[in-house]
Amino acid sequence: MEKPRALLVSIVPPRNDCGVRIVMHRHLVEGNPFKLHVASNADFEDGLLVHTPLRLPYLIHRVRKSRFGPRLATWITDYENFVWPLTVSRALEEAVEKFQPEVIITLAECGLCHIARKAAERHRIPLVGLFLDWFPVMRGHYGHKSTQRILSRRYRELYAACDLAFCTSDGMQEVLGPHPNSHVIYPMPGRHVVPEKAWPPRSGKFRVVYVGSVDNFYGRMLCSLIERIEATDGLEIMVVGPNADWPKQLLERARANGTYLGFKPPEEAAKVLASADALLSVMSFEKEHELFMRTSFTTKFLDYVAFGKPVILWGPEYCTPVQLVRQQGGAFIVTQPNAKKVLDACAKIATNDELRKHLAAEAMALHDGLFNPERLQRVFIEQIKKLAAESA
Repeated sequence: MEKPRALLVSIVPPRNDCGVRIVMHRHLVEGNPFKLHVASNADFEDGLLVHTPLRLPYLIHRVRKSRFGPRLATWITDYENFVWPLTVSRALEEAVEKFQPEVIITLAECGLCHIARKAAERHRIPLVGLFLDWFPVMRGHYGHKSTQRILSRRYRELYAACDLAFCTSDGMQEVLGPHPNSHVIYPMPGRHVVPEKAWPPRSGKFRVVYVGSVDNFYGRMLCSLIERIEATDGLEIMVVGPNADWPKQLLERARANGTYLGFKPPEEAAKVLASADALLSVMSFEKEHELFMRTSFTTKFLDYVAFGKPVILWGPEYCTPVQLVRQQGGAFIVTQPNAKKVLDACAKIATNDELRKHLAAEAMALHDGLFNPERLQRVFIEQIKKLAAESA
């Protein structure tokens, strides 16, 4: 069967680094399952993918790039979310006419996705929505905080308008509500080959490794844990991820002693993961992020289980990963915000060989079953092909 022609309209390009970019890269680029064209307002590396650049009106674009941009960022984001979607993008129209997509796929967020929705309606092309994070409550994706409720309502309206919707978790699907063609696909994990040689070399201490976002609420949780671990013997933590916004002295200390390793591409991060005694996944306890925690799902949890090591899941009872582990197993759960409880979990795993083996086996069972990348990708491709065939 010929590959479906898919036009991806997204604020970020598929790229093999982190976050939603790596999830889209694994679904849309790895294995080359579609004839893919990307339309995006993001800055692209030359030759990265066949793409059409989408730009804000010239004056708004110039102001954003000028020295006044940071001061006016809130207003520019409001423009991007509320005014820009009212316009017709000539560049997107030309891309649709030339590429003739069988489906339009859009990353559900706050602005550009609504332009994609209108283009799909105008050209009578099926619309596929990727509901990977609740963007309306994410800093940087809304302008004035008072707009969050409106943006969330539009996020739900986009979901209802999609011919096919992929939700990143059961929690996302539950909050968005009933839909005739909605499917839960957990964040696509990498097809990892566990490296024979781990890095850095073992120190003799029980090693916890964290790979993922290290700023904002993730950073605050990691900092509290690092400070606890620094005061103990026999335990160490290594953190991999970009753009740590930690207190200056702690960040300098973490870099100097090898706790913070910065960003590493997946193949290098895999060597660090392979060196671990336990792998850490975190979800915020902060009340303002509750909706985000109820709907999102940490990508690294799915990456971790391929390594067959104990996973420590540190997050509130209501977050989706904890709810899943309560049903399926696969991790040692810590549902108190106190970082000392994570240290207690490490001590139990380090001193209980049966517990360690049990957690490792549960992790592998998740990898081979619910989180299996081949299964997730098969559902993704089959549903898009089915939609394209029905609309032909």
